[in-house]
Order: sequence, then C-alpha cells, then structure tokens
Amino acid sequence: MANALVVHKDRLPQSQKILRAAQYVRMSTDYQRYSIENQAAVIAAYAQLHNLSIVHTYRDEGESGLKIKNRMGLTQLIEDVRSGLADFGHLLVFDVSRWGRFQDVDESAHYEFICKQAGIKVAYCAEQFDNDGSLISSIVKNIKRVMAAEFSRELSAKVYAGECRLARLGFKMGRSGKLWSTATRRGREISTQGSSKGRRAQVSDH
Repeated sequence: MANALVVHKDRLPQSQKILRAAQYVRMSTDYQRYSIENQAAVIAAYAQLHNLSIVHTYRDEGESGLKIKNRMGLTQLIEDVRSGLADFGHLLVFDVSRWGRFQDVDESAHYEFICKQAGIKVAYCAEQFDNDGSLISSIVKNIKRVMAAEFSRELSAKVYAGECRLARLGFKMGRSGKLWSTATRRGREISTQGSSKGRRAQVSDH
C-alpha cells in the first residue's frame, strides 16, 4: 500500500510536468549558426523567459537531417514520448528545420504530432511565430518545412554541378573528401593529390 504513494520520476503526473522541459538539438556539420552551443543558448534564454527548467537534452551531432536513421537523439526522444517515460511537458527546439530536412515534409510534422498527442507542447525558440495551433502558425510551419526540404534539394544540385565542373577541369573527389588531379602519361593513368587547403568539399544539409 505504501508503494502506491510513491511517485516515480518516469511517471510524474501532468501537473508536475508543466514547468519541466526537454531540448532537442541537431547539427549536421560545423555550421556556426546551427552549432549545438548556439542552439542551446537560444533555447536556454527561451526557457528562462518562460520559467521552464530544462531537465533533459536529446542531441544529434554530425548527423544528416535527411533521414531519422542514425539519429539516436531523435529516436530516443520519440521512444520516450511514446512509452510515457517523458518526464517533461515541453519540448524546446531551435527552429522547424531541426527536426530534419526531410524530403517528405509530413515526416517532421509527424514527430511533432506524436509529442502533441502525449500532451507535450513543442516550442520553436528562434522562430518569429508562436506554435499555438492557430491557422497562421500552421501555415508558417508548413512553409518552413517546405523551405527546409528545398534547401537540401538545392544544395544537392549545387554540389553535383560543382563536381561536374571539377571533373571537366581534370579533378575528382576522393573518398576522404580530398581533391585529386588526374593526368595520363605514356598510356598510364596517374593521380596526384591536389592541395587540400581551400579545395576540400563538404556536403551537408545543416
């Protein structure tokens, strides 16, 4: 009978979750605007302004936002929410694109819906709109999701065009990301490594 009075941390009543928040941060490469530190700073300021305590951090660093595969932070977040283990009432995210730059824009909406269904409010701390479920909010969010996906598509097209241009100039990209020049001498193909400084290409979706 005494055990019935014990409130386990992973089964906190909703009233005690109101001021508790988790944060989700994601960075695919070392891109200053989306660095983990910058995201955390903006989220911390938002939490302080709204009297929220950040009790958990879900983190994906160096992982592409195109797919959920290998994103252990987001995977764990969704598992915790679905299983009822989430001991917080708010999820703080830097902006809409942090869910991912999914080519199917409904995928990021799906993960937000899972949180909402569990009674967890999702806030986008760096966005200029309140995620309050209003018509305007829904329209802006969907536009942001489309923009996130389009950014990735445009980047892929630019990278491909750049690789084609380098190939025409006699260069090719190695597996390590370094640039190599290819020349033919006496019927034999030889490869010499080009200067990596200023020539190294890095592909990401941010």
